[in-house]
Amino acid sequence: MKQSLIKPKHLPTGGTIGVIAPAGKVDLADLSRGVASLEQAGFKVILGNHIEKSHRYFAGLDRERADDFLGMMQNESVDAVFCSRGGSGSARIIPYIDERNLLPPKIFVGCSDVTTLLVYLSQKHGFVTFHGPMIAAQLGSIAGGASISSPLEHLLQVLSGEKLEMSAPGVISLKQGCADGILTGGCLTLLCTTIGTAYEIDTNDRILFIEDIGEAPYRIDRMLNYLKTLKKFDNIRGLIVGQMKDCNPDLLPEIILETVYDFDFPILFSFPSGHGDSLFTLPFGTSVKMDTNKKTITLRSSAVSLE
Repeated sequence: MKQSLIKPKHLPTGGTIGVIAPAGKVDLADLSRGVASLEQAGFKVILGNHIEKSHRYFAGLDRERADDFLGMMQNESVDAVFCSRGGSGSARIIPYIDERNLLPPKIFVGCSDVTTLLVYLSQKHGFVTFHGPMIAAQLGSIAGGASISSPLEHLLQVLSGEKLEMSAPGVISLKQGCADGILTGGCLTLLCTTIGTAYEIDTNDRILFIEDIGEAPYRIDRMLNYLKTLKKFDNIRGLIVGQMKDCNPDLLPEIILETVYDFDFPILFSFPSGHGDSLFTLPFGTSVKMDTNKKTITLRSSAVSLE
């Protein structure tokens, strides 16, 4: 098994969280509600200088979004960096990040289009990253109605260093077995866009997590077979598939099994992380165990440094 990546320092009680928008423009009402949920949990929140800006469908110009990312990552008073939403544009800021290639390991949380930055930080800088709920798009958008206590509580448990067993109703076992390995992955569409870049997703000897939203089954089929052609499934230890919101998920188990019929790794389906319920935060780059009989994912070690 490959060694775990560099763990960031844990999020202390009452710590400081920096919130940025590296991709799409932000609904300010949702942002305000999401920030309030963090403040109610006892954290100090600092917003990126450009988070309220808009340029086409982006939250400001590429350089502005990159400056916010770098500013929060390099700010010693900020304990963790959370993203406000996905959308599009995360990959566009990477050239500006690479100009100033000094990044300390720090908690970085996001999903959807932010998958690109999660993979980039893991592949280029060797950091553990966190596939979890975003401040405006998820925590803020439901704060006026459904309870956000479960996804926020789980996020904070992972970031404080707890070793957790994750299970939820509705998770399906598509292929039986258990597997231990380093977890990696993210939004399927964005994982495919890393192919050929300097931060291409490495699935070798890993447990791979994939999820997506609003993609037709034939597109999911195409992307899975694209990854198969690139041998991205050849040496994985297990496959975990998210809820695949608005992707006609009833058809997907058949598509998945057809694609990987000649492999014997275990498969879980409809695991709530990312789009959909976004219940669980998954630490990419840390050791986990998946068990299809119990339909669980268990953190084998703390995802953060407790020193």
